Amino acid sequence: MDGSPLMNDIRIIDSLGNMAQETTWQKSQWDKLASMGLPDAKDESWRYTSLSSFKQLPLHHAQFQPAENISYDSLSLGLDCYRLVFFDGRFSFRCSDWIPHATITPLYGVTGVEGFEMQKSIKPDAFVYLTDATATGGVLIDVAANRVIDKPIYLLHISSGFKGDVCSYRHHLELGSSSQCELIEHHISLSQGGGVTLSRLTGVVGGNATLKHTKLIEESNQQHHFGHNDLSLQRDSQAQTNTVTLSGLLVRNQSSSELLAENANVEMNSLSLPKATQTFDNRTYLHHKAPHCNSNQLHKVIASGESNGVFEGMIYVSPQALKTDGQMDSHNLILSDAARVNIKPQLEIYADDVKCSHGATTGQLDPNQIEYMRARGITKNEAKNMLLKAFAGEVALKLSNQDVKTYVLSKIDGLINQSYGEYDE
Repeated sequence: MDGSPLMNDIRIIDSLGNMAQETTWQKSQWDKLASMGLPDAKDESWRYTSLSSFKQLPLHHAQFQPAENISYDSLSLGLDCYRLVFFDGRFSFRCSDWIPHATITPLYGVTGVEGFEMQKSIKPDAFVYLTDATATGGVLIDVAANRVIDKPIYLLHISSGFKGDVCSYRHHLELGSSSQCELIEHHISLSQGGGVTLSRLTGVVGGNATLKHTKLIEESNQQHHFGHNDLSLQRDSQAQTNTVTLSGLLVRNQSSSELLAENANVEMNSLSLPKATQTFDNRTYLHHKAPHCNSNQLHKVIASGESNGVFEGMIYVSPQALKTDGQMDSHNLILSDAARVNIKPQLEIYADDVKCSHGATTGQLDPNQIEYMRARGITKNEAKNMLLKAFAGEVALKLSNQDVKTYVLSKIDGLINQSYGEYDE
């Protein structure tokens, strides 16, 4: 690898190289990373998200610890679900449930053909390659045609979170034609030491199949999280994917979707609540490749303290994607003078007879609304908190699972009261 961009940082190349796995497909992904290099400040897509804290960590794979040694039940969401447990970068058979009508294959059981397919990405970047190359935990979930998974599949990821610990997960979902599935990803880290979570989920939604997907990021306040989700939709399929970022030091997540055949429909939503000095960076890429497809997106950030919120979204419409209907909205609130939100919604349209638009707003709470509520006996604090909860709740209420919705709403309520509720009367 002499001369590769990564060689300008010997410590990083040594640390990451030691974590690269030996399977053929993972070696291939490592080679791509070595050729590309990690992003730096000159990379436009990383302009508002600094990797300096990540690059200073003593990176190494987290040491193996049996999941049975931790109270994972107390950390789980209270769901009626099929639970798959991952602890410090490894899948725990013993703590996981059997799922009827689904085949579960651990990452180490991936065949050469499956490995070739798992290298594919809708919009790859350095952290796609890094996650694939270093992944030690993950599963392939195969749902047969015409099957309905009667309860959500809940992927619970728990990291010890010690300084420099890297937990790397690679999941893949195959939904057969006319099947239905709800998938919930949950990422938790325990220590305040400053570890790293790498996560990647790819999914193929077969013809007339339906997927509901929610990713809940609830890392410690010193944890780094780099995630990337890819969904490919076939004819007449439906998918909703939601990302809710509640905590973490540096969190960057990209959701990418491609609509491959007629009448596919996708909804992509996100909510980020950065505070203190946190950076939450959420990105979407949506490729309309076929005619008569619809997409809707809603993305929101509430930034307080000295935090940094970032959103960048792209809708790309290929020439053959006639009658496309795509909408992307980004609405953001800044609650302090030191907080920042940077947004970049984009459209690239190469087809005729389409309806695509994006809307974006960034500002503070409307003082007229606050005064209106105060005139009706509501205190200034209460008025501001009510407006914040309504603003954030618009995304939370889109979550399909009632238990997850209730949990997220309670977390929003707590975060707003704790972090954003200190106003002068």
